[in-house]
Amino acid sequence: MQKSKLVSVLVIVFLSLSFLGCTEEGNSNGEIPEEQTSVDNVSTPDSPETDVNVYNATLKKTAILDIDNGYSLKVLEINRKEGYSILSLRKDGYEYGTKKIFVGRSYDVWDPEKQFIVYSIKLESIYDNSFVIDLSYTLKPEIYLYVDFPDRDSERKPTVKIEKDSITRNYVWEYDDRQFQLQARYDKEAYELYSQRTRYRHWVHFVNDPYDDAFISQITLQMENLAEEADYGREEIPYITMLFVQSLPYVSDSVSAGYDEYPRFPFETMYHGGGDCEDSSILLAALLYDMGYGVSLIELPGHMAVGVKGSDDLPGSYYDYSGVKYFYLETTNSGWEVGRIPTVYRNSDARIIPITDGYPEIAVDFAGSGRHDSRFSYIDLDIEVENVGSAKAEDVIIYTGLEATQKGMVWDQVASDQIPEIDVEEAVSYEISNLKVPVGETYRIGIRVVGSNTGVEYVYSDWHVS
Repeated sequence: MQKSKLVSVLVIVFLSLSFLGCTEEGNSNGEIPEEQTSVDNVSTPDSPETDVNVYNATLKKTAILDIDNGYSLKVLEINRKEGYSILSLRKDGYEYGTKKIFVGRSYDVWDPEKQFIVYSIKLESIYDNSFVIDLSYTLKPEIYLYVDFPDRDSERKPTVKIEKDSITRNYVWEYDDRQFQLQARYDKEAYELYSQRTRYRHWVHFVNDPYDDAFISQITLQMENLAEEADYGREEIPYITMLFVQSLPYVSDSVSAGYDEYPRFPFETMYHGGGDCEDSSILLAALLYDMGYGVSLIELPGHMAVGVKGSDDLPGSYYDYSGVKYFYLETTNSGWEVGRIPTVYRNSDARIIPITDGYPEIAVDFAGSGRHDSRFSYIDLDIEVENVGSAKAEDVIIYTGLEATQKGMVWDQVASDQIPEIDVEEAVSYEISNLKVPVGETYRIGIRVVGSNTGVEYVYSDWHVS
């Protein structure tokens, strides 16, 4: 059994977060040094209707493919079972969006301003081990154009300075007719590590992610300093923080991520200088939770907001969850007060997700191969168990079986040794050989992972005939 530990390198490098003042008046791209791990081959299409080349590449997970003229893409995630991959779209080493692509389908990729198509990509195949994909792409003539477009949302977007190893953002917002300003510098390597993290985890883990703890605490400390220098009491700090998050520009997943439901960790939202409703809600919930407030996420049809625990004498609309009143707080635009619900959501069903202390969450992936003789089929498996939660998983055992069609029966099974702990973002690799099933019988692979402080995570394959 082999452990692959991301914990040792997944460290937030937050270089500076400084208060620039509470004033009376409003107030170059770099490259990320990365190793190119892809292999490109050029082929010419047979069609007489076009003279563009089709390029082929075989890419591992996390590999980066240079396209042309500063454009590149990075493989973030590969899912063989569902037949898709998630790519990071880049210009001059800076991510401007992500895209989910499915096997056999072609996709146009636009420039950062969505003015023209720069190249098209097609996911040709995913290898059986789920770690490698075959990709083809064609360049569009427009990729060779150098065009500067005005920023259509420049009044709301925080100013940004892009350097070789970091970016610096300036945030400006108002509270009580006073202007506040905050400056933060972000390490690009830390962001790269975030981009490799799976999005398939419970909402709570985005809010109380342990790798964001120091980062979030630095922001809340600066909010306290801002309030003190502006002669506001501690009771005003959450409102100053609320207006800060509401001032960030709204960017929908369809624009920034290329598909719906791509939640970002607070570090990523701050790095990008904005996000959609789920991103800003995660950020604000993390800040308020760090300040000691009771908070929840409020999931509505196609929308997300924050719930703030309040007393009976607090005015406004709230949701009652297990006897706790969570007052509605909109995060996507300035001017929304606590307890004010947009009209479109007033009669909608809501799911309340209280933010609690961290807990482990297990994700399981596996790939297998088989062989047979005259009597039995033999199955070999490579299993990866990852803790995508926000606390260590303890006393973990992996149970693997070749399940029969009769409920509760197996053809063969094996249990791993007990794993004392799996840290957050740690992955454990487990290999099994020679599970056997009689030739001609129907079976499927079933894997159960159980820990002393986790639930049961159960995954299984399709049915097969040996």
